[in-house]
Amino acid sequence: MATSRNDPASVTVTGLHPAIGAEIRGVDLSQELDDDTIGLIRQAWFDHTVLVFRGQDISENQQLRFAGYFGTVAERVIAPDGASKPAGPEWTNMLLITDKVDDSGDALGALGHGELLFHSDKAYIESPHRGSFLYGVQVPLEGGHTKFASLYAAYDNLSDEWKARFADTFVMHGYDYNGNKLDPDADFSNILHFRQPMFFVNPDTGRKGLFVARMTAMRIENLEREESIDILERIFKITEDPAIIYEHVWQPGDLVMWDNWSCLHARTDWPDDQHRALRRCTTEGGRLW
Repeated sequence: MATSRNDPASVTVTGLHPAIGAEIRGVDLSQELDDDTIGLIRQAWFDHTVLVFRGQDISENQQLRFAGYFGTVAERVIAPDGASKPAGPEWTNMLLITDKVDDSGDALGALGHGELLFHSDKAYIESPHRGSFLYGVQVPLEGGHTKFASLYAAYDNLSDEWKARFADTFVMHGYDYNGNKLDPDADFSNILHFRQPMFFVNPDTGRKGLFVARMTAMRIENLEREESIDILERIFKITEDPAIIYEHVWQPGDLVMWDNWSCLHARTDWPDDQHRALRRCTTEGGRLW
């Protein structure tokens, strides 16, 4: 690997929250990284789930290179025929997340304006993407924060009774790109969907997580509709407990990477007269069971 100006001896890791999140300093992501620096970042990622790099000035290709240190960069997941389609231009492996539009009023990116419910990227496909890498290009003066909730802490906070009861339970996840909560009895034929275990073990940490997200979790298998709705709502309150959430206040030049298997993320609203633009790429993952 080519020599970089980064020195692993100068890298520091500072926790941002007792349950989740750390800031990494002493790394210039515009430069190639050596194996020691990559190893240090990878271990910090396993330890803290969410990593923040402030003050980065990086191109799309440099962002993709950095993501590639942690897995194969994933390409866009295509919705099935008949499904709702996301607004914005076509893309392959780098998504612009923005509320900005062109002179004709057409979206310049995806996911528009306003809050988003807690979710894990690509929870609704067979092999959920592992890492997400989000770079701040333009941020509003207020709002537009990203909240991260630890799924390790959520599992730890479950009662022993529920850990035993749902040990081998699966939950159907689905998404149709309209941002609304799906009905548990929705027609699966025209939406992206896949069943995921309620609990999983992260192979890199050995820790158990509670893999349930408000935006995508549709129904607990082998439960009647009303009981499933009730249990899921109670689980959402556990996964969204403020005590296990780190809220990131964006600055231009922030690069945030997170482990989609081990945390959920959500977005807060911001004023209509302000704009937000961030670049996101992801890395491929694998099956959770």
